[in-house]
Amino acid sequence: MQTGLGRAVWGVLKGRSWLDTPGDERFDHADFLRGQLDMTVIPAGMTAKDAVYRQSLAAPLVALDAVDHAALSAWLVGVNAKDPDRPA
Repeated sequence: MQTGLGRAVWGVLKGRSWLDTPGDERFDHADFLRGQLDMTVIPAGMTAKDAVYRQSLAAPLVALDAVDHAALSAWLVGVNAKDPDRPA
């Protein structure tokens, strides 16, 4: 799920879709999200408007990622409760 969301954010920030991006310009979504959205310190020269925009994109991604991890954990707990020796 995070890869798809990362590609959507890429499109918002770059103004073109992931599919229209040449292969050599494509990114590793985790590095992109960390570098472009997960800001604990605003980079020098970035306007407040741009920083707010990026943070507003980052917040739902973080929340959806947490839900994704929680759903996987709940599924694994259910599998483990039924048969602890079953491969996950």
